[in-house]
Amino acid sequence: MSLLDYPEIKKEFDKLMAEKEKIVAKAKPLRDEYDKVRKKMGTFQDQTRELAAKIHEIERPRLAEIDERLSALARATGGKAMNS
Repeated sequence: MSLLDYPEIKKEFDKLMAEKEKIVAKAKPLRDEYDKVRKKMGTFQDQTRELAAKIHEIERPRLAEIDERLSALARATGGKAMNS
């Protein structure tokens, strides 16, 4: 059996499919724009990851060592501010 054997069901099916197609067509320009923005976001995320890795490569581990030593020096002075 197929939908042709059920004319009322086929009629409703066709009506719903036509409505679906209209909705999809109406949303298409916005969906296309959305997809473009998402693609740009992916590019920006890739760039920020690369930059973060380069920054980390320059700053670490030495900055961590300096921060640890500065903390130790501050504790050694009883937490008093150490200004140059």
